[in-house]
Amino acid sequence: MNHFETKYGHFNTDGSEYIITDVKTPKPWVNVISNGRYGTVISQTGGGFSWLDHSEFNRLNRWHQDLIKDDWGKYFYFKNNDTGEIWNVAWLPVKTEVKNYQCKHGLGYSIISSEYNGIKIELTVFVPLNENLEIWDFKIHNNTSQKVNISIFTYFEWCMGSSSDFHREFHKQFIETEFHPEANALLATKRLWEIPLGDRGHWNIEYPYFGFISSNIKIEDYEGDKESFLGNYGSLTNPKALSEKSLSRKTGKWNDSVAVIKVSLALESGGSENAIFYLGINDNKEKIVNSIKKFDTNKAVEIALSEVKKYWEDLLSPLEIETPDVSMNFLVNKWLRYQAISGRLYGRTAYYQQSGAFGFRDQLQDSLVFLPIAPEKTLEQIKLHAAHQFQDGTVLHWWHPISETGLPTKMVDDLLWLPFLVYHYINETNDYSILNIEVNYYDNIQKLDTIYEHCVAAIDRVLQRISNRGIPLIGAGDWNDGLSAVGLDFKGESVWMAEFFFNVLQNFSFVARKYDRQEDSNRFDAEAQKVKKAFDDFCWDGNWYYRGTKDTGEKFGSNECEEGKIFLNPQSWAVISDIDKSERSQIAMKSVKEHLLKKNGALLLAPAYSKPDKLIGYLSRYAPGRRENGGVYSHAATWAIWAFAKLGDFESAFEAYKRLNPVFNGMNPDEYVAEPYVMPGNIDGPDSPNYGMGGWTWYTGSASWYQRVIVEWITGIRPSELGLIVDPSIPKNWNQFKVKRTFRGKTYFITINNPSGLNSGVKRICVNGKEISGNIIQPHDNEKIQKVEINLEN
Repeated sequence: MNHFETKYGHFNTDGSEYIITDVKTPKPWVNVISNGRYGTVISQTGGGFSWLDHSEFNRLNRWHQDLIKDDWGKYFYFKNNDTGEIWNVAWLPVKTEVKNYQCKHGLGYSIISSEYNGIKIELTVFVPLNENLEIWDFKIHNNTSQKVNISIFTYFEWCMGSSSDFHREFHKQFIETEFHPEANALLATKRLWEIPLGDRGHWNIEYPYFGFISSNIKIEDYEGDKESFLGNYGSLTNPKALSEKSLSRKTGKWNDSVAVIKVSLALESGGSENAIFYLGINDNKEKIVNSIKKFDTNKAVEIALSEVKKYWEDLLSPLEIETPDVSMNFLVNKWLRYQAISGRLYGRTAYYQQSGAFGFRDQLQDSLVFLPIAPEKTLEQIKLHAAHQFQDGTVLHWWHPISETGLPTKMVDDLLWLPFLVYHYINETNDYSILNIEVNYYDNIQKLDTIYEHCVAAIDRVLQRISNRGIPLIGAGDWNDGLSAVGLDFKGESVWMAEFFFNVLQNFSFVARKYDRQEDSNRFDAEAQKVKKAFDDFCWDGNWYYRGTKDTGEKFGSNECEEGKIFLNPQSWAVISDIDKSERSQIAMKSVKEHLLKKNGALLLAPAYSKPDKLIGYLSRYAPGRRENGGVYSHAATWAIWAFAKLGDFESAFEAYKRLNPVFNGMNPDEYVAEPYVMPGNIDGPDSPNYGMGGWTWYTGSASWYQRVIVEWITGIRPSELGLIVDPSIPKNWNQFKVKRTFRGKTYFITINNPSGLNSGVKRICVNGKEISGNIIQPHDNEKIQKVEINLEN
């Protein structure tokens, strides 16, 4: 059964695949496939790039961002040697029209199939577990009445190292290629690695890897020179070498190096054969030979693919929902967590943005996705980020693995996400031993401090960044990087930071008390009350909370402003943080509904800035309605859902969820344009002529947050110190829904019945047949499987 079908594609029955049926999607619709080290991005046309460990520092093939043409990738040309016809399975770059085209993007793999003049080809692309390579497995079937002779030519441009090779005439000078008969492979390496390492000046270290391309079929010819393959002034659409009898076999140090290998096969009428290609990066030739040999049979490839599918199934299965909203089920059970893990945590790259770096606040928040399914992976992330903190409590805004270079931050929120994550890790696991783990500092690897002391150092640094009025300073930004000029002199204030800091202080006070650090606990409580008093005294703007003050003292995000009158975050976090439990927070969220909640979710601000404001920063320089300047910034829009649900405004919470939902927005694909199976970073707002257009997919922190908010604040199953809270915020027409949730070593199969058509209100909970009081399911026996039955009533 097909779900959510449009003219471009649909989900399969269980939502594990999105099936594209028209290759000419409004924008490239991609898959980010990674095993944690090696990864590849592939679009429905075959465009994309691959990397090892760092998508920008260690890239296999050249790729330059162009979401209009999508004409950089790893291409495979098929040539019928009997007729001279040439085509590509995925249409590009030859653009020969094919029949029965399909592209199935799944969890850890993509399958592209098509038929041309009786030759049916199905391509499966995936990255095996624990290997530094990708497999392109072509299953070729001859549906004609005659024997056919086919040749396959590969093509991509070697990058080998830093992606910043726009000055190709310079960078090509350092690449060298060779054909390796034992590996049946074309290899490439580079005599220069363009990253900030080494002890003898700039750009003066060896690249320690080899790139390779090989096949299960004996390579009969090869080409290492771009001009020899394309022809002078030639093109990918019609390469000169495809009409010639042989390739030049140029390799070495003197070419504009490309990866072209040729294999041939003959297929009887009705016959089939697999042509398998192996592409990757490894640090020596022996490892390359051994890796290729592991997958030199069809059976070995099938087993490797089944292991990938099982990996994702096992990783995601501890948390599953079954609700009347099929789109919600698909997103939570499959795509949101896959996006957050494969795209944001493993790959840290996609089509709209390529990074490779770790953001201190970014990947910490992303790692929340692991808490219900593999909390040890959240702990790994916490330790990694703690090791990128300075002794004074400040942190790197981002850093690059491999080089370990990064940007010291004047962003004021980055450092606080460490205690934020530690609190939520403990809330999930009840494991206070994390606080004893010792981690070094970035500026002193010899000095070890406990995770607890790292968190205290972050809090204490922020306590030194408070204005005379008692409101936290905004510095170079406070989660919203686009507010890049508001507080550069460290005079401007952030209302959102007051809310966020209050939340961190309160939560970490609780942690300190449980950790027997009563003095710290008391101090954090006292500081939280000071922040709250300043917030109550100064931050209300009449109908909402203003956003902050500039270094000049002028308010922004205020009704006094001509543009940017109201911002979303101060309203949502007034509720989320518990800093305001008065009527003001309800008025503020009512203002969100009136001014910000639009057809695709909650806008970040309104009205958009129509002219740049030098004292705001680059946010005001975006086109009106685009990204943070009056668009839906999906990360923040998820928090609006949380705030509405926490206030008890159930209908607005679900409405905010639905409007942000990429599946629903994708039902109008020519307006939305983005992939309907993953979250976009932003959707254009009403001040844009492209109102409703999604963008910046995959590489967005909204994926982890959206699934978390859905599970914890719509289905209402969320962790606490005492156990699992049951507090749904559902539509009245949900008669029943189910949640499978692993929590502290037990698996809970929860069924919630709603016979009276309510939004919320737990009447009765039975665990393994025994009724309990309250709405918290406490781990109370040794049974690994817990069956929970719940009825709702006011």
